[in-house]
Amino acid sequence: MSDAAGIYSSVWGDRSGYVFLSIRDPNKERGAKGYWRDLVFDWPNDHAKLDATVRKARRLDKDVYWSPGVYREPRRSRDVILDPNALWADLDVVDPKALPKPLKPSIAWETSPGRWQALWFLNDTVKPQTHENLNQRLTYAVGADKGGWDLTQVLRLPGTPNHKYPDLPIVQLLWSNGHKLDLQQLKEDLPDIRTLTVDRTTIDEPPNQSFVLSHHKIPSRAKVLIKARNAKVGTRSETLWELECLLAEAGLSAEEIVGVVRPTVWNKFTDRRDELRQLSTEARKAITHTRSLIAQVPDEPIASNGSAPETLEVVDEVTPLDWVTFDREHTAVRWMVAEIWGESEVGFISGLPKSYKSWIALDLGVSVATGTRFLNAFATRRHNVLLIQEEDPRPLIQERLAMVGGAKGLLGAEPNSDSTFDIWYGLPDNLYIISNQGFTINDEWLEQLEQWILQYDIKLVILDPLMMMGGENFDEFKAFDVMSKLLKPLKRLRADTQAAVVVVHHHTKASSQGGARDMYGSVALWAWEEAALHLTIMGTGKVQAERFSKHDLLVPLNIEIGEMSSTWAPKVSKTTTTSLYDVLSMMEDGATVEELSGFTGMSRDAVTRQLRSMKQDKQVIQSGTKQGATGRPSAVWRLIHE
Repeated sequence: MSDAAGIYSSVWGDRSGYVFLSIRDPNKERGAKGYWRDLVFDWPNDHAKLDATVRKARRLDKDVYWSPGVYREPRRSRDVILDPNALWADLDVVDPKALPKPLKPSIAWETSPGRWQALWFLNDTVKPQTHENLNQRLTYAVGADKGGWDLTQVLRLPGTPNHKYPDLPIVQLLWSNGHKLDLQQLKEDLPDIRTLTVDRTTIDEPPNQSFVLSHHKIPSRAKVLIKARNAKVGTRSETLWELECLLAEAGLSAEEIVGVVRPTVWNKFTDRRDELRQLSTEARKAITHTRSLIAQVPDEPIASNGSAPETLEVVDEVTPLDWVTFDREHTAVRWMVAEIWGESEVGFISGLPKSYKSWIALDLGVSVATGTRFLNAFATRRHNVLLIQEEDPRPLIQERLAMVGGAKGLLGAEPNSDSTFDIWYGLPDNLYIISNQGFTINDEWLEQLEQWILQYDIKLVILDPLMMMGGENFDEFKAFDVMSKLLKPLKRLRADTQAAVVVVHHHTKASSQGGARDMYGSVALWAWEEAALHLTIMGTGKVQAERFSKHDLLVPLNIEIGEMSSTWAPKVSKTTTTSLYDVLSMMEDGATVEELSGFTGMSRDAVTRQLRSMKQDKQVIQSGTKQGATGRPSAVWRLIHE
């Protein structure tokens, strides 16, 4: 107990504020009620109460953690922490005795055999933002655990037992010498985070599974997963992550986690050349993730006198922000493609077959990658682009890209005197393409996609088409499936990466109008999209694009594709009127009342009255019928051309 009291007394000192202990019940599964509790104390007034709580936790066989920070308010959140006077780190397997003299910790303790944590006093307090930078640089410089440097980190308390191991080792204080590091010197000496070369990403030879299991107390749920012999299709990614987190919570190192999960049926990276690298990355993510899950739903706290100290649920990642804080980094809405698509927006290019959806998507990708005009009409900002195509064969995509690129001056041919041609290329190196690789919108692929976005600094992702990316057990006709399995994950991806996402999507074959209302799963899609081009076939080589934007009212576009042989040369004009005459002039095959109502926004009665008037003026004529959305034949109206 003297170790514990000595530690937090020396760190918190005579500062006034709120401090935290965290209590973990090793007999309960993670997430269960009472598994984790944050206890808040008014320091130094509650000093005796805090000491009594630590003693009671030991008697009840609980694990005890503490936060080195002192807070202005009774919540363990980075925005209310007082300027720290120390740095800290979870050293993991880095022995503090082996650190160079300038980086010797002021306080060091052994959490379990071969694992340590430490704290470095500073000769002055430091602003929280500066603290984060210094703490991360120190962590990386000494090779400590990369998940143990954040401002609200909790550490094991010396003098208390570690229940993650069968023999219940006591967290041992190694030394506490009060030595202080010079803050200014530290800022100069610690290497910048971008220049650090500590490489602990790949585990070359993980330990044997049986050996690891014999040296750790493993949760029952993890044992069940380890012993499983069959993996249900579509569940490996989710279950592997669950198992890795359970093992991380049990105190296993990244090396030990890899050793345990590698032989299991949940190892989705089996037989891949980068198996160990992928498993190593996941193991370290699991450790970081579980250590950040400090706040669980609070239960009745341990109290020394029946009057329980206040408990709080603390979730730093999700907290209400006052307006001033929310608007501190005000970001203006910017167009990626003028009057078409905003930066970081998600939405659709949709239409019936043969409505040039994929062509227009390719033009969009090439235009953004090169900073040239989209459809030869709309200015773009130049960004890196990732195109994922799962419908058309590679040769067809190559041919179409060549035609689009040729129209933008990216490649061409010059004749020679001997009837040969010199072909030249100016293709951009920032348009990345994945073709027919089985991309599916699931956890495994989305994790890989996020890595690509960050690695290649992608600002625009094009997915073509949505219906080919749903995977097994996906029903494109169900709004719930479309929203929960496809659209919400894509929006989370956008939130994490700030990349714009363009999804190519089909309209139903029974579509009569071709607008947004005819997309598969349309009930879910309308609410999701932030930008869109909904395409309607108006005749041979002609489409109308209904533009949608959440921050502007945009009139539809008329796009004339023309007869394509070896060139791509779309011509765009904006629709400035919704008169029936203008709409019918673009529709060589005529249109029904229902279709005209959809195109113009007029009611069916208004359309019928105007058509009758136009018929009297000998502008239109009824000619034939077509099947409408209700299944009944509807009269087709056409212009009378003189």
